[in-house]
Amino acid sequence: MSDALHPGWLDPPERWTPTFEPIALYQAVDSAELGLAGTESFHDIADDALDRAVLRVVDGEGPVHFRALADRLLTAADVGRLGSRIRARIESHLEGLEEGGRLERRDDFIGRWQQFLVPPFRDWGEAPEKTRQLDHVHDSELMLCLFRAVLEEEGIDADTAMNNGLYRIGFTRLTDNARERLEAPLQRLIDEAMLTKRGESITLGPEAFVRRSGPRPA
Repeated sequence: MSDALHPGWLDPPERWTPTFEPIALYQAVDSAELGLAGTESFHDIADDALDRAVLRVVDGEGPVHFRALADRLLTAADVGRLGSRIRARIESHLEGLEEGGRLERRDDFIGRWQQFLVPPFRDWGEAPEKTRQLDHVHDSELMLCLFRAVLEEEGIDADTAMNNGLYRIGFTRLTDNARERLEAPLQRLIDEAMLTKRGESITLGPEAFVRRSGPRPA
């Protein structure tokens, strides 16, 4: 789409922005490709090799929860347990990469800034078992699944939006814990005018027609 016809359309996003791309299967990074094997100890891994492995996982799976990132690194290095010294070393590398502007840390999640603002729409049903937890899904992705649920069926209530959104990304049950987890992302969508709530009915808000990334599905 021409930026001349729609000024600012091609500018990098500055706020959370939904994608209208089709949903994709969660693609876990192959730990064997991270290049961390062959050392006696995790602490013998060269700093630059560990940085490259971290960024490879972030590029493939970000926003990624610290536990999932650590699992990929430990599997690659053939280490069975995340001890305090190994955790401290990973944390130190994350701090250095963040200070260098190469990634962002938001609470327990790590990603490129673009991944937080324009999150992937992915099916977590195919994620590795240890990764496939709702707590490992960043709020930006939960906002997207809720937004897409309302986009597909305007006028639904909050519980239906939560249930449908979770189902689309591979979580089959709206438990009490899941409902509580989704309340903040839903409220943020309403606060940012991406969604509008009137009574029990939720529809697209005015900002939904301003912020978008990728083609809108037919």
